[in-house]
Amino acid sequence: MANTIYWGQAAVENTNGFGKSATNNTIDFGEVCANSLSPETNLTGTGATPSFENTKSILLDGVDDFVNVGSSSLGITSAISLSAWVKIPTSNTGGGGTNIQIIVCEDTTSGGQRNWGLSWRGTGSNYFSFSIWHTNLTNTSINSTGITPNDGQWHHLLGTFDGSTGTNGMKFYIDGVLNGQKTATSTGINSFSSSQPTIGAITNGTARILEGNIDEVAVWNTDESANASAIGGTIPTDLSAYNPISWWRCGDGDTAPTLTDNGSGGNDGTMTNFTTFSTDVPT
Repeated sequence: MANTIYWGQAAVENTNGFGKSATNNTIDFGEVCANSLSPETNLTGTGATPSFENTKSILLDGVDDFVNVGSSSLGITSAISLSAWVKIPTSNTGGGGTNIQIIVCEDTTSGGQRNWGLSWRGTGSNYFSFSIWHTNLTNTSINSTGITPNDGQWHHLLGTFDGSTGTNGMKFYIDGVLNGQKTATSTGINSFSSSQPTIGAITNGTARILEGNIDEVAVWNTDESANASAIGGTIPTDLSAYNPISWWRCGDGDTAPTLTDNGSGGNDGTMTNFTTFSTDVPT
């Protein structure tokens, strides 16, 4: 019986036998057995996409702070969805006059220049409101129930409209839960071209200025009611998978005074009369 061990040379042939004694075994060390190694070539790739983070919002003073977006309407004429996070302090009672403060809108409050909006109404009412003006200038609105808007807590609002007079084609979700629904009085949406989108005030920022925080504002030209629980819920989420035409993150990824439009519309916003971001965000 002979066993030979060589060092420094690869073994070319090794025979293993089972069931009987091996008579000739050659064991070689020092080289990989007739194999060549090459580095793994698929390890470079691209880095993983950073996870979604929400670390900033805008804080409006209720006096003259607002965000102006572009110079014309987004041109939505059929279905629409409006989404925003808002925090209204308990000290804010809604202001004077009609006690209405705007969250986001295309609205001058004048005749045929009213398109759509999310707002809240204070003293004597205290509700969130989702409103649209139709192509015949009639209005359909849903006012929230069972919630106190100025409770100093973050709330998510999502208003959706399918563009028709179908039964309950207009819906209003608060914190991801259906709060109210209604059948629209008419079809379509008014789209007065000079009523540009505005965050925190009516178009041109002349009235109904909000006091409080606003975050993650988005607009669709589609009915997003099927995605209400995913878009809303208890904390902000990455909306890119839902393809909004405009999405203003209100600080994250922004450089003041510009609020970048992360949607498909390219409609950047401009912070007016304020330049700093708040770190108070929905959690």
